[in-house]
Amino acid sequence: MADATASLAVPGQQPHGPAPGAKNILFALDESEHSVAALNWVFDYVLRDGDKLTVAVVVDKEDVTAVTSRVKTLLRSVWQSNNVNCTMGVRVLVGAPNKAGELICKLVEELEVKPAMLVLGSAGKSHVQGFLVGSVSHYCVEHATIPVIVARCVDERGRNSSKGNTGSRRRSISPFFA
Repeated sequence: MADATASLAVPGQQPHGPAPGAKNILFALDESEHSVAALNWVFDYVLRDGDKLTVAVVVDKEDVTAVTSRVKTLLRSVWQSNNVNCTMGVRVLVGAPNKAGELICKLVEELEVKPAMLVLGSAGKSHVQGFLVGSVSHYCVEHATIPVIVARCVDERGRNSSKGNTGSRRRSISPFFA
């Protein structure tokens, strides 16, 4: 497995490391609408000032530089709409897409500071679809050595927020879906 690391500097970011009591949070991003909705949820409900967010993206053969650039753009957009004073980094993991859960769980163990939690978005698959096609979130829930949150983002009516409804919780617009 090859991987690349990039940090993202944002205005107001704490320059001298994490604050006392700050959490390290690992977020697995697949650039889908479900995943972007879950990232917004993390900024709304999980991240606090001083926390560190590491975003992991698994790609097959795609250009690591291009992926890193897209993810940084997305993070800036989400950060600006939420204005949480946190540090952020991007880890691009190169490997087979069907091994994404395995690569993410391996990253949990390899990070210098073990994350307090892993957060993933739910793709809204049924149990049967997840079993037949494979589910990254299911794999991570079963194998990660840290708590895992699977964020299933729904609107006020209980519908999946990625089904064309932007709901009031969604405060930023992803450059991928504009």
